[in-house]
Amino acid sequence: MDLVELARIFQVIFGIGLVIFVHEAGHFIAARLCGVRAEVFSLGFGPRMFGFHRGGTLYQVAWLPLGGYVKMAGEFPDPSRTPASDELQAKSVGQRFFIYSGGVIMNVIFALVAFPLVLASGVPVLRPVVAAPTPGMPAWHAGIPAGTEILAVGGDEVYDFFHIPNEVALSDAGPIQLTLRYPGSDSLHTLSITPVYSDSGGFKQIGVRPGVDPSHRIQVTPDGPATKAGLMDGDTLVSISGAPAGLTPVRQMEWALERGEAIVVRILRQGEPLDLPIVPDSTPADQKLFGIEPMQNLIKDLRPGPWIDRMGLKKGARLLEVNGQPIHRPNDLGKALRSTGEAGLLTVVIQPSDPALAPQRTEYATRPVASEIASIEDDVYLDYDPESTLAHASGGRAAQAAGLKSGDRIRAVNGQSVQTWRDVLTITRERATNSEATAFTIDRRDGSAPPTSLTLTIAPAPLVRHAYGFGLERANGIYRTESVSESIRAGAQASWRFLTDAWMTLQKMFLREVSTENLGGIIAISTVSYDWASQGWAKLFFFLCMLSINLAFLNVLPIPVLDGGHLAFCVVEAIKGSPVSERTLGYSQVIGLVLILTLTIYVTYQDVLRLLPSGP
Repeated sequence: MDLVELARIFQVIFGIGLVIFVHEAGHFIAARLCGVRAEVFSLGFGPRMFGFHRGGTLYQVAWLPLGGYVKMAGEFPDPSRTPASDELQAKSVGQRFFIYSGGVIMNVIFALVAFPLVLASGVPVLRPVVAAPTPGMPAWHAGIPAGTEILAVGGDEVYDFFHIPNEVALSDAGPIQLTLRYPGSDSLHTLSITPVYSDSGGFKQIGVRPGVDPSHRIQVTPDGPATKAGLMDGDTLVSISGAPAGLTPVRQMEWALERGEAIVVRILRQGEPLDLPIVPDSTPADQKLFGIEPMQNLIKDLRPGPWIDRMGLKKGARLLEVNGQPIHRPNDLGKALRSTGEAGLLTVVIQPSDPALAPQRTEYATRPVASEIASIEDDVYLDYDPESTLAHASGGRAAQAAGLKSGDRIRAVNGQSVQTWRDVLTITRERATNSEATAFTIDRRDGSAPPTSLTLTIAPAPLVRHAYGFGLERANGIYRTESVSESIRAGAQASWRFLTDAWMTLQKMFLREVSTENLGGIIAISTVSYDWASQGWAKLFFFLCMLSINLAFLNVLPIPVLDGGHLAFCVVEAIKGSPVSERTLGYSQVIGLVLILTLTIYVTYQDVLRLLPSGP
């Protein structure tokens, strides 16, 4: 662990501790203003780590970093005696209400003060520029191109990419309005789009991901092949030699990485073009693989277009061949469309969704040009069928060397029958991890002849990784307000936005429109804090303001043990003219404690799951 990591850990501890301190200081100050003696001021729960006494109060830091508390004199009613004048129960309902709400008030004040200061100084943001949308999702169907900047969602301004999924997830049912700036354009456009619920995410999504810097600036790895070749941070990528015409710089990089061969990159440096050759590093990884992938030629979805109709493509069919070239993976489509094939003809062979039907061949008298090929690649969503065991043998990997062919159907792995691709993954991942040679029983078809059953023994081999030592910068930026009045306005808007987001999230969880699996506890908070601390103090304090608002919202909920529970009892007392019975108070505290402990265990469990590797 180096000094930079130690500094970030310190920032995280300081930041989370500061928010807790601010909350507890609110209770402490309110108690002192009302003449109530505070016996303990604690950051954390459990046994004391260290502390000191001053003015009749023990100030301490405890070992369990799950919050904090202020223990006030006479905090719990004792009917056997009259409370002293400096005890909580001696104070009026209004004073006790003020003391219990002190933490929430301070959290809101902290955000209202810190937000404007942070925004005035400038906050690092990930600009709301999107990459190519996820195929099959609403943004893909709407035709939003990579490089588009989303400026507003549902009328609410967004200046950081993370605002987009938040606003979409918490939007009302039905379509939402996006304000967009398309790449290469200065004008604004409005687009209506209807989000869909994602089981994997647990909330509504439109299928957008963070994009790269629109000018395609380069970021190099120190001492990597690109650095040795002369590339520098901030160079602009123009093209990569040999890449097919019509590909964007992002797609060209994907093309180069797939091949893993020496390339020549054309860049702009201070406006001057440079051509630099780069030979990638090829390093065997610790991870061993069989080199078997699912056959990804199932047409999962299509966007309408003239060439889609000409090629006879249908959703649910398998795309077997284009121009005589087999289609095993999505990238094969572009290669096949650019291949020679039959002179002057575009030929396509598909297997209808009904496996009883024979493959169908389509011919078209002309062929698409480079720009049209790129559009066809974008408009066809090819993926694998999770209920199928049709396999693709990755080029140059162990399975291909052992004799597996793309299109073979896996029937059994290590003697265990498999019915779905998940069955295949469950067995092969464990055996690959243990470097165990494995028997694969397959069915192989040759034309219309009945399938032949074969058994192949495949030993997993290390995956060779190719690295050029450079990538495209993310669309980073700085959001900064320009005046005091704008900072105050933006700070107040941000505070209100995160407060309403917290309320809407709670509502959506009760309506099952947002999964409770998205809840996060101290581990998630620490992880996000560490990540944002790496971007500087301004970014960390922006997160602390968000955390402070969420802490205020959580504590105002009418749950016994929390501040909101005490406030609710004060309201009841004010209405009925007497406090709730000791029995009612006791039972409610037990129920509240059980509820909070259950919630803490659940969110911690979810935090741990997020840290674990994903399953097959």
